[in-house]
Amino acid sequence: MKTTAMGVILELTETQQAYLDNLMARYCAAVRWSFKRLLEGKGIRDIRQGVQVKFNLNSRQANDAVYDAQSTIKSQHELVKLHYANALAKVEFTQKRITKAKSSKKKANLQKRLEKEQRKLADWQKHLEAKTFPTIVFGGKRLFLERCKGNITREEWQEARSNRYLSRGDRTKGGNLNTRLYEVDGQIYLDIAAEPTGTGRYKRITVPVYLAHKPSKKTGKINGRNYRQMVLDYLKTGSSYQVEIIRKDGRYYIHVTIEEDMPDPYHAHGAVGVDTNPDGLGIALTDCLGQYRGSQWIRQGEWTYAKSNRRNNLIGEKAKKVVALAKETGGALAVEDLKFKHDKSVTAKFNRMSHGFVWSKFLAYIDRCAAREGVPVIKVKPAFTSVIGILKYQHQYGLSNHQAAALVIARRGLGFDYERIPKRLVDRFIKAKEGFRKLNNWQQWSAVKKAILKQLKKKGVNSLVSWQVHRKELLGVG
Repeated sequence: MKTTAMGVILELTETQQAYLDNLMARYCAAVRWSFKRLLEGKGIRDIRQGVQVKFNLNSRQANDAVYDAQSTIKSQHELVKLHYANALAKVEFTQKRITKAKSSKKKANLQKRLEKEQRKLADWQKHLEAKTFPTIVFGGKRLFLERCKGNITREEWQEARSNRYLSRGDRTKGGNLNTRLYEVDGQIYLDIAAEPTGTGRYKRITVPVYLAHKPSKKTGKINGRNYRQMVLDYLKTGSSYQVEIIRKDGRYYIHVTIEEDMPDPYHAHGAVGVDTNPDGLGIALTDCLGQYRGSQWIRQGEWTYAKSNRRNNLIGEKAKKVVALAKETGGALAVEDLKFKHDKSVTAKFNRMSHGFVWSKFLAYIDRCAAREGVPVIKVKPAFTSVIGILKYQHQYGLSNHQAAALVIARRGLGFDYERIPKRLVDRFIKAKEGFRKLNNWQQWSAVKKAILKQLKKKGVNSLVSWQVHRKELLGVG
């Protein structure tokens, strides 16, 4: 698993800064030039040779620049496929809404939305068929428009277009030939091949760097993972590592990417189900037979409004807490296998909420933390987890709706995919029982859900969340 340690260059003399700025400018220009030549269909070898001569880079730097351009093109083609699939799904979704709409005013509004989505779909289809993609602006489209309006200077625009340098590693050359990291008397240094001398060699600049680690001011111990020590231990192996230097607001930051060894996952006994929500996590524990063994609610309302750095830190802390709980109980982590697609026409309010939501980031953190601790992760289908939890387990164990959903997720992770519907629900809400028995399990739960929602709507309720309030009345008990 690849791990990136972040740091900052501590000191630069004026000469060193001039060398580094010049290297960044040449490298970024080489990436842009390679990008255009690749789109023209030029050969990779010819482009690399052209980059070496035109931008005065050595062979490895030229290879990195061409690789950078290739990665950009590949990612753009993948984005076109993704955008086309999402646009097609949005059109189909809106068409279904039009057929179901009863109000003429609603149909007219949906028709306008459909026409807009069809135009977008046609644009993406053209790119897909022609194997092209929308124009890319190196430096950012927003800044480009600001430059066109004269709101930023030429120097600011050039700063945004020449602010990074990437150097890939090579195991045969001791890790990384162009940017070497090493330690002397507890201080880490970065040695960079920056300026050609004209004799086949390059002037190298050596600068001290700081790699992130969080020592406690009280105890001196490291809080969390000691990325600095991880990198130092990795350097001793002689394996390759990648270094990226980024200039931002006058400071020079470095990202060191290494390959981290992961332990083999242990054999789990039971499961810990996790239901992710905007304001916290529902956790449920089960034994190997899927029997309920405990639950908790981890509240985290700050996720929805905290700044990105703060939110990332909070998500990481909660992911570590959940993984630690699974390791302590010897269970596997069961999470929902959610697909993060913008394939439905939704309101602006929902877009704002979902944009800052934590599903994808939390699940990514879970995967990484669990891999480091050897905790097995099981991803299950998310369909009807909340419905089954609310209607079957919430009252039985006295759980919240999120904890009940987590229990269903944990059971599903252990292979208990079939959840029998309580007889009382079938007797009360299903009339055509013969046809009901022929449906598969999820269709049965869907039929029960629709029948219950129909009764709840008569009481002015549009969600199963209020099921516990009206449960006794609707079931005719108590």
